[in-house]
Amino acid sequence: MTLTLGACGGGDDVNSGYARLMSAVPQAVTSVPDAHATLLTYTMPATAGGTTPATSLLFVPKGNAPAGGWPIVAWAHGTTTAGQATCAPSLTLDTLDGGLTAQGFPSHYSDFIESLVHAGYAVVAPDFEGLGPAENTPYRYYNSASEARSIIAAVVAARESDMPLSTHWAAVGHSEGGRGVLELQRFVGDASPLDFRGTVAIAPFTSVAASINGLSDMAASDPTNAALYTAIQNLFVGMLTVAVQVESPNVDVSKLMGVDLASQLTELRTKCVFAAFGQIGQLISTKTPAGYAGFNPQWRSVPEMQAYLAANDPAVEPDFRLTAPTLILQGTADVFVQPTLTNELVSRLQATTPPPPSLAYKTYPGKDHGTVMTVVAPDVIAFLSSRFQ
Repeated sequence: MTLTLGACGGGDDVNSGYARLMSAVPQAVTSVPDAHATLLTYTMPATAGGTTPATSLLFVPKGNAPAGGWPIVAWAHGTTTAGQATCAPSLTLDTLDGGLTAQGFPSHYSDFIESLVHAGYAVVAPDFEGLGPAENTPYRYYNSASEARSIIAAVVAARESDMPLSTHWAAVGHSEGGRGVLELQRFVGDASPLDFRGTVAIAPFTSVAASINGLSDMAASDPTNAALYTAIQNLFVGMLTVAVQVESPNVDVSKLMGVDLASQLTELRTKCVFAAFGQIGQLISTKTPAGYAGFNPQWRSVPEMQAYLAANDPAVEPDFRLTAPTLILQGTADVFVQPTLTNELVSRLQATTPPPPSLAYKTYPGKDHGTVMTVVAPDVIAFLSSRFQ
């Protein structure tokens, strides 16, 4: 059954017009058996101005809500694409990961969301702006404002539904979503007077330029896997180039990369991430890493790219600091988000003035970018429990 709605529920206690719920459609999501699942369609503020349709999945625990309603956890997904709208979590109800698992990268997202629901949290999982069945605007990969608005609009829309939800909320994210929930803290005032309680960032993808350099070092010290590290580097620079082209269509791509990577930008824009990654890897294997005309070593000095990273990467934003209690979690065997760089990010955040309200950090020996999701739930739930008391 589809419910077409106006502003109802608790939505009128948030800044007027931030998100307008248009429909709420029950979904059969067997991977989260403890929840009533609903696909929400609503409007959100568009990065380009005006409003745009957006979608999210809302998972509400079965049973009676506690006094005041179920506390809300906004879940921010990792990278699913650089531009293909159909690579959306809401379109992959079996895995809730936009196709990551189907492409050979088990995300474990559905198990993680089930853990949160089982612990007594309503989880709202937005498709980022530009992704999902209702999109009519370009996806903006690695764009802090876009992701923050996507998260906040999902929470506001969930509150407009007829589900018994609290005014208290927190945000949890992985990879790109992990960076997104750190950046979210700059925007939570847009959700006032909802009560934001804190952030959990799992393997947050930050320090992009340093990550590219680190992968070069890894390739030099590990020739057996040099092609893999080279493919990851070019994937990152390629996806960021697609994102910069949305903001700056006339950017000179030849200053960012060679002809081989440039020839694959369309695939990056139109395919899900690991399908595109596989294409990059195949071309590298036919030419060898040294023969592949990939990213320009000076890519980050191109003005449009430099400005994009300065606005969206917490590791290089000059004034970035945390304003809410935060937990950062990281696997030590992660090659996509290098643990040394997360260590450095945490040290930088701890040293800001004023310091963060509270910042905890934990690493998981032997866990990589995907398997870390299989072990973090107890620590995430413990943090949320402390914040929702």
